[in-house]
Amino acid sequence: MAANNTSFTYFRKGRVRFVLFRLTPFIIIPFLAFQISCNRSGENEKVEKAEKVRVRTAGYHKTDYEFTLTFSGEVKAWKRVNMSFNVGGKIDRFYFDEGQKVKKGDLLAALEQDDYRALRNQAHAQWEKAERDHKRSRRLLEEGSIREQLVQDAHTALKAARAALDAAELNLKHCLLYAPFSGHVAFRFGEEKEMVAGGQIVFTLMDLSRIIIEVGVPEKSIEKIKKGQKANISLEAIPERIFPGKVTQVAVSSLPNIRLFKVEITAQNPDLIIKPGMTALSTIMTDKMRDVYIFSLDVTVLRNGIRVLYLASNGKAKEVTLRNYIISGDRIIVSDPLPENGKVITSGQDILFDDVQIFIVEEKKSK
Repeated sequence: MAANNTSFTYFRKGRVRFVLFRLTPFIIIPFLAFQISCNRSGENEKVEKAEKVRVRTAGYHKTDYEFTLTFSGEVKAWKRVNMSFNVGGKIDRFYFDEGQKVKKGDLLAALEQDDYRALRNQAHAQWEKAERDHKRSRRLLEEGSIREQLVQDAHTALKAARAALDAAELNLKHCLLYAPFSGHVAFRFGEEKEMVAGGQIVFTLMDLSRIIIEVGVPEKSIEKIKKGQKANISLEAIPERIFPGKVTQVAVSSLPNIRLFKVEITAQNPDLIIKPGMTALSTIMTDKMRDVYIFSLDVTVLRNGIRVLYLASNGKAKEVTLRNYIISGDRIIVSDPLPENGKVITSGQDILFDDVQIFIVEEKKSK
């Protein structure tokens, strides 16, 4: 029984080998044919692609283009006034210190007024006497007791006394120093009980609600700048923000000894974040072109003095001759009409010609 089982097993294995041997051609040959077909298809595709020029494309759209000029300048306060007493004396009190905000009409400082008040009182007494003398002389003139000349002399004395009183009262008022506008105390000089002379600076006030950037513009650019043009202001100290401004003053003559023209750009400063003395870059918008196409200059090709670019159209390169354009730095601004929703070839254009077949390997979305 054991021998019979072994023979049967061997027979079954041999039968399987025989079947596999008979089926091998029907399995391998179609597989090889499929492989050869796939390889030939890939090779044909590679050959087809190799016959086309490989390019990259990008979308485009109409936009506006602004021409700008950028200058560096120093920030200044919209208003800056040095404050001083018109009369000399000893400082009685300061009411504000550096950095504090003041309103128009606020009392900033005062001088000791005793001496000026005494002079005012003396002048007032002299005026009262002169007025009495004038009235008496007129009464005597009516009675015929004195000459008219004496009345005229009394009238002159009255006018002189009135002028002296007005001057004494004015000097007393000048002992008080008031803010001429709302702003901030930038600097304070001197100390309380210190003597100061008339005209000696004790305060510097600044209005920082607006700021001014003064820039020097060379003569080749000054004709492009006009009052009212918009500007963008950037500061190294505040890199994350751009402040809008406009040109508020354009000099008609160059600065002495240098061929630069002073131009002022004004900007709002509601948060008071911009400080005088900061360095600012002012970018002035000098002109604007509307409904144009902006490309990198590298996209175009110069052929026999004519500038062209290529568009991708139905698997071919379409050559477009540019006639209305301006080159600005590394960009070209095109006014020529172009197809809507077109694709401009951005890479491989140097070896293209009109109607050549192309293969797009990458396409960038228009911004």
